[in-house]
Amino acid sequence: MNKQLGLIAGALLVSTSCFAADSFQVETSVYKANELLASPVMLVQEKKPATISIGEGFSFEITVIPQQNNTAAVETSITLAGSNFTPSFIVEYGKQSSFEIGENKVSILVSKSKS
Repeated sequence: MNKQLGLIAGALLVSTSCFAADSFQVETSVYKANELLASPVMLVQEKKPATISIGEGFSFEITVIPQQNNTAAVETSITLAGSNFTPSFIVEYGKQSSFEIGENKVSILVSKSKS
């Protein structure tokens, strides 16, 4: 009986770990008028927003949603000097992507975490 319970418990643990959420390392660089304002590096869980604030003028929220073919959808919300931007785009793991809004530039590098 104990042997059967052990086998069932082991099978449940294995099946649960197969569905564990991925985590991602997100390296970001934020520029205003070509001046680097912040370069946070965050560990982000799949489909869960991660947020960082630096001072009163900068906050950044990012959600990473895995897609197919070594890519992920990235949803962001950025507040910079009182202006709010909410760009969303698709990135390839390990390749830097960037976008510009006026004099603001954001570069993002998403990599699958090894943990």
